[in-house]
Amino acid sequence: MKHNNQKKMKHRVFWIAMFMIYIYLLTKLILFKGSPVDFGIVKVRLMAFLQQPDLIHTRTVNLTPFREISRDWNSLSLHRPGTAIHLVGNILAFIPLGIFIPVLTGNKLFSGVKVLLLSLLLSLGYEVTQLLTGMGIFDVDDLMLNTLGGLIGYIILTMAIGLKKLLVGGESRVTAKKLNSKESHV
Repeated sequence: MKHNNQKKMKHRVFWIAMFMIYIYLLTKLILFKGSPVDFGIVKVRLMAFLQQPDLIHTRTVNLTPFREISRDWNSLSLHRPGTAIHLVGNILAFIPLGIFIPVLTGNKLFSGVKVLLLSLLLSLGYEVTQLLTGMGIFDVDDLMLNTLGGLIGYIILTMAIGLKKLLVGGESRVTAKKLNSKESHV
């Protein structure tokens, strides 16, 4: 029993470490555009915004749903592959989050709802940070694509768990053994 608890603890520590690395890399990608992470820059830019709130009017903002998605989709039809990075990248970046949330919370009840909400909230946090610091563009389409990515990650995890149960036998095999043992005792 003690060995089993240690194994579970190591497994949990591994997943937490992987999640922290993921959040670091996601922050590096979204806020710092791949440059070295320097939270001092974020602080300086936030302080500048707090001293001059009118800076908000200088920021680029997209509040029209599907505007950038439509623009990128049209560019793809013109064989401009660079725009695929924006569309696909926003989805791919959040797929791991849809896997991490159910694994780390362990509670399968309402996991899909948790993934939806936490993907949206994390994306909103990045978008608001970009708006306030000017380190990017606030884009409602990014919110939608990021949230979709989280949900896709959750679906992939759910399908993988279902496939494992199907291949290994999972609960159905245990249930069958219980039924067989009850029948043999009768």
